[in-house]
Amino acid sequence: MIAVAALPILAALLLLVALRWPARRAMPVCAAVTALAALWPWGVAPRRVAAAGIEAAWITAGILLIVFGALFFLALLRGAGAVGVLQRLFAGLSPDRRAQAVVVGWVLGSFLEGAAGFGTPAAITAPLLMGLGFPPVTAVVVALVGDSTAVSFGAVGTPMLVGMTQGLSGAAAAGVDPALVPSVEGIALRVATYDLLLGALMPALLLLALTGLGAWRAAVQAAPFAIAVGAAQAGAAWLTVRWLGPELPSLVGPLAGLATAAALLRQGLGPRGTWAPADFAPPVTSAATEAAPGVVRALLPYALLLAVLVLTRARGLPLAAWVAAVGFGPDDLLGTGIAARLQPLHSPGAAFVLAALVSAPLLGVGRAGLSAAAREAGAVTGRTALALLAAIATVRVFVHSGVNAADLPAMPRVLADGLVLALGAVWPLAAPWVGALGAFVAGSATFSNLLFALVQARAAAEAGWSLTSVLALQSAGAAAGNMVCVHNVVAACAVAGILGQEGAVLRRTAVPMTVYLLLAGLVGLALG
Repeated sequence: MIAVAALPILAALLLLVALRWPARRAMPVCAAVTALAALWPWGVAPRRVAAAGIEAAWITAGILLIVFGALFFLALLRGAGAVGVLQRLFAGLSPDRRAQAVVVGWVLGSFLEGAAGFGTPAAITAPLLMGLGFPPVTAVVVALVGDSTAVSFGAVGTPMLVGMTQGLSGAAAAGVDPALVPSVEGIALRVATYDLLLGALMPALLLLALTGLGAWRAAVQAAPFAIAVGAAQAGAAWLTVRWLGPELPSLVGPLAGLATAAALLRQGLGPRGTWAPADFAPPVTSAATEAAPGVVRALLPYALLLAVLVLTRARGLPLAAWVAAVGFGPDDLLGTGIAARLQPLHSPGAAFVLAALVSAPLLGVGRAGLSAAAREAGAVTGRTALALLAAIATVRVFVHSGVNAADLPAMPRVLADGLVLALGAVWPLAAPWVGALGAFVAGSATFSNLLFALVQARAAAEAGWSLTSVLALQSAGAAAGNMVCVHNVVAACAVAGILGQEGAVLRRTAVPMTVYLLLAGLVGLALG
């Protein structure tokens, strides 16, 4: 049964990575394979498979709102020249592409993860990098790798406060002594402790993804700068978790990383030499860019976007509670107990749209400019829909396969239990991979923690490993899996205008993810 449970993941890897099919062709095939495996031999009722597909449509609508909002926001700002101002600002820090990748892809991407999460970072940083002259595939790869370590804490601590908390509920029923289950705060601090090493090294791995193995010397030359920025960010994040909890490390840490990067670049302590390959274009300029607003006005839309995102997500604020309460969707799809809910006001997409609409008059954009931005965003969003729907349908059928006539656990649980049986003696080496698997199939670190936290806790208890350490490795692995999560890749490619090249992106993001997971396992095994 382990081989059958692995079919959806193997099919995705074969079609996307090995055969290089575009996601719009590969993911419908994966969805069909998953549905057939669920119907037989798993014995899932056809109406439950159908309900999972309907649920996927609701989830897809929420993600498409994010894609549309990000595209609308960027199209409007690009037309007004504001994107060009930000591009020149970042280019002014350093002409070196490695430094730009660290500042935009890593620092800014991490900060946006802390503010919004849910695919927002890559939707903003990939187009910014393209505007700086990065090739589209490279821009998406850097954006996805940059949105990694910060995902452990995500948007105001959601992967911990929601994913880990809910994922560990029902410990007794799963055969885990509730007295052994650590606090979420303890798990978060252990994650931050591991990141003092892993998070510090991750910007250097980002450089390797940027340069490729063929130009590894360029990555090594810039590694001291990248590690210094990563260490500053990881240290500030650790202090934040230690004294304030898991909500804010992905906001505070990147601010320290940005300050460190700016200081090093001003002192001439950036990457050695100037790396600018031939396939990188000069920063994009246009008539709109040349007549762009001043720096303050150009930055106002981004400041407004950040303010809206924080105000609608910070726990304890009335606005956050109000927008989260506005939602609709069926509570019992086809009598299966599967529910779906769309929260349009709580979506980052709504924040993008609101920030764009408020910013338009400040930037001198009229009705015609708004209409053009909406048409551009709608066209790309429409081309994204099929691949996203199929990818999410694959995931939801996979996740909901636990209710079946064969009395089998859900497919993800069968996979994880097989790993436990084979690797319990060295479970810390395997734990990050299970977390990454969860992010790959479920689409987020939060869902990965929901899926596998109890599996990890049971494996740790049975094999005599520290539950705190193993659950921290689950979280770190889930963050790394964000680099290869299929619907994140599809959405980022859509924003960058390179739909159909998802396989090329996955092949490049898989390298830093693999190195990260191996290092995480070794750190967990050594530190316990």
